[in-house]
Amino acid sequence: MNNIVSTMTDDVCVLCLNAPPVNTLSLDLLADLRAAIRDANADARVHRIVIAGTQEHFSAGADVAMFRDIKTAEDAIRISRVFQEAFREIEDSSKPVTAALAGKMMGGALELAMACHHRVCTRGTVFSMPEVNLGINPGAGGTQRLPRLIGVEAALKMLLTGHPINAGEALKMGLVDAVCDAANLETSAQACAGARRNTRERTDKIADPVVNEAAIMMAHKRVAAGRPELIAPFVIIEAVRTGLVESFDAGLRAEQELFARCMDTLATRNKIHVFFATRETAKAPDLEKTSSRRVSCVAVIGMGSMGAGIAQAVLQAGLPVIALDENAAALQKGEQRIRESLEKRVAQGKLSPGLLGGILGMLSTTSDWSKIGNADLVIEAVFEDVAVKRAVLANVERAVSDDAIIASNTSTISFDTLAKDLRRPGRFVGLHFFNPAHAMPLLEIIRHAAAAPETVATALRFAKIIRKTPVLVRNREGFIVNRIFLPYVNEAFLLLEEGAEPEAIDRAMVAFGFPMGPLTLIDMAGNDILVHCDTVLTQAFPHHGPTPPIVAELVARHMLGQKTGAGVYLYEKGNPKPLPNPVAQEIIAAARHRDGKSPRVISADEITQRLVLRMVAEALRVMEEGIAQRESDVDAAMALGTGFPDWRGGVLKYARDMGFDEVKQQLQQLAKGFGERFSVWK
Repeated sequence: MNNIVSTMTDDVCVLCLNAPPVNTLSLDLLADLRAAIRDANADARVHRIVIAGTQEHFSAGADVAMFRDIKTAEDAIRISRVFQEAFREIEDSSKPVTAALAGKMMGGALELAMACHHRVCTRGTVFSMPEVNLGINPGAGGTQRLPRLIGVEAALKMLLTGHPINAGEALKMGLVDAVCDAANLETSAQACAGARRNTRERTDKIADPVVNEAAIMMAHKRVAAGRPELIAPFVIIEAVRTGLVESFDAGLRAEQELFARCMDTLATRNKIHVFFATRETAKAPDLEKTSSRRVSCVAVIGMGSMGAGIAQAVLQAGLPVIALDENAAALQKGEQRIRESLEKRVAQGKLSPGLLGGILGMLSTTSDWSKIGNADLVIEAVFEDVAVKRAVLANVERAVSDDAIIASNTSTISFDTLAKDLRRPGRFVGLHFFNPAHAMPLLEIIRHAAAAPETVATALRFAKIIRKTPVLVRNREGFIVNRIFLPYVNEAFLLLEEGAEPEAIDRAMVAFGFPMGPLTLIDMAGNDILVHCDTVLTQAFPHHGPTPPIVAELVARHMLGQKTGAGVYLYEKGNPKPLPNPVAQEIIAAARHRDGKSPRVISADEITQRLVLRMVAEALRVMEEGIAQRESDVDAAMALGTGFPDWRGGVLKYARDMGFDEVKQQLQQLAKGFGERFSVWK
């Protein structure tokens, strides 16, 4: 039983999960745990049992790699049943079992804990049931035991949102029986007194059928507006209701069948594809044996919104930051932006008030270049202009040691251009963050021709430290995300020029699955940003065609979007909701008649086809040029960086699901009708 280490303390048998690095619950571990429970029950010396991990971490939950082995409904049902039976055996133990919990208790790890008779956790433990985010229902008893421990309304909230609760909330709800310091976890668990309390037999929180039904109806209203392709929220409610109305065992059987139903949907398979894709992006086969440098201090150059966001991301990871800006007002504003953002996190309960002062204490600001001399990593985040960036990089190179790594946050500019005058281009690398940098999970790491392997390996390690998903990209203007996404936005403006209305364009893409339409999004980012970035991309990729005239005219009239109160849409102060903009409508009307063409009616299907396949065409070019390591990297980048719906799998998985023969045919038709930008296969 290598996955379980069994020890005795007085009359307590401690079963310690031993499957490094994160105690993932594999089928082998479950088998070993069941055997250990049987042995402890057969040992006359044992009066109580404790299941534990470490003081910092219990378990990462079920081994999701098993999902790759699920080919049929029978496979899904079998895996669900194995977990249910393992946890049933824990619950059926004749000797009380206490779970000693720590870290992030997610999914299967929490389901295991709920099968124990008592639960003790450390103060920093958080609990969640995130299966819904993968498009599945919990399949190991979570929909049955959770309502019996904390009530139907609270359970459905956890099950349908995946949002975590902290140890204090868990204690108040009844999810755990005691909370202790990490140093006292094992002793507190061993001392946990009380008779066996089978969770499945508890009825105190589910005794009132009227209250239960009201909670279920409320949950149905909450998910009614959800995507019909994503059935997990609906089947979760069904499983909970079955367990309440029929029986615990009927609820378990429903879990198995509903899990199989979820796994049979394309939306769920696509969500799982993106899940695995995000875990593959950091793997670079040629760097596996390359050592990385230690990063203990980071300097950020430029304290605009992006620089401040980068600085905050690094601070939140526990690394000191030296923020440099030659403009004292910008420096002060950036520092204030970081403070306000962190204070907002405290107010939202996402950051402990006691940690705020310590995080801010790691930030130092300066306008003196000599002050960044001790930084191990310097990230340039100044204005997106080649001359400005090259001047800043020259200053950085003069100020830091020869061992320091220098990075640029450019979103479009070629790194061969930026590295041209550097004395040591091998230590130069791209770190392209996405706005807001402290919140967005994606980090494009750009590897130019002269970048040393050690530099790139250090960048990948740094991404992990600051809890970002890195996507390794070969140097080319626009990299992956902007290279694919800006043509999509431009296509939206071309559709405007041909006759489509702004609201219809945005509505079509929200219907496709994006959180917002392209015109609303560019109003949020800034039309001036689009023009500036597109200038670079148009020069690099002539097939893109020129920036649509409507965009240039909006910028010329200082209609940049939300930040100026007007763009494609109009915005009232304090209200981000887009409203019709009469001036923009005049600009659009003028553009429609500029070439003597009358606007035409454009269907939602054509809008969707052109916008999505414009991205597909550019993504195929990205792969053809070897910019990304693998197709799944493109899918992960577009899902994390642009909101491309994960349940569609990402831009290239979507194309594979359509069938490349069909994609080729549609692109050829679009190329004939609208130009070379849709042409991939000659």
